[in-house]
Amino acid sequence: MEKQNSVAKVLRVIGIIIMIGGFFLALTTGSSQNLGMALPVLFSSFVTGMLFIGFSEVIALLQKIHFQLYQDGSKATASSSNEPEVDQPQEQKEWQPSPQDLEDIQELYQDQKVTKIEASPYEDYCVVQIEGKDHIEVVELGGFKPKKVTAASKPDLVNNIQKWFKNLTPS
Repeated sequence: MEKQNSVAKVLRVIGIIIMIGGFFLALTTGSSQNLGMALPVLFSSFVTGMLFIGFSEVIALLQKIHFQLYQDGSKATASSSNEPEVDQPQEQKEWQPSPQDLEDIQELYQDQKVTKIEASPYEDYCVVQIEGKDHIEVVELGGFKPKKVTAASKPDLVNNIQKWFKNLTPS
């Protein structure tokens, strides 16, 4: 059973009434005056009515999305209620950063010399090794611009990637 949104219903009805009313207003204007006066009335009422109908559709769509997220969220929390809620990325086997990602990482470290950029097994996370530094830095590529990930913000992820990188490179 799907719940109807009353605001969306009212906006849809208002849009239809505006369109029908504009049609009749254009008919009466066209019969009493010239046709040049009736066309703008007909066009403007049609556009205004369609705007109201469009807003009602947007509201109905947003409500469906809200209900779907609410139902999916309650199922997910019910199934994993004993697990801590951590935003942990899924481990992937093979992925490579795009050339644009590599350029963005170089811009992020423009004042330092980057010796190595390696894709980690976690999608959208890269390992950056800087010349003259013993440690590595983790960079997230998932947003508009790459950003450094610190051990304070995501300790498990950074530790896992550091362990992976130590096993990858010979000491």
